[in-house]
Amino acid sequence: MRSMVNTREQERDALLSLARGCGYVGHWTCVSRNAGTALQIDTSSKEARRLVTLATQETALQSSSSTDGEAGSTRQSDLRELMAHH
Repeated sequence: MRSMVNTREQERDALLSLARGCGYVGHWTCVSRNAGTALQIDTSSKEARRLVTLATQETALQSSSSTDGEAGSTRQSDLRELMAHH
């Protein structure tokens, strides 16, 4: 049992690491997919939940910025700056 829990934790951590890496380069679909899978493994993971939420927000901002032009880009940059401090 302990071995199985350890394996699941390692899998969760690897997925979160991938999600963070994807976030650093702005690949929000990748963040959402990997963090979402990590959240399925560990539904109590606050980091996985935060990354899924961030990916959803960033995707929405990107969609908005494509219609809003530069104003959307500024909001996206502001949100990234805010999230980097948390």
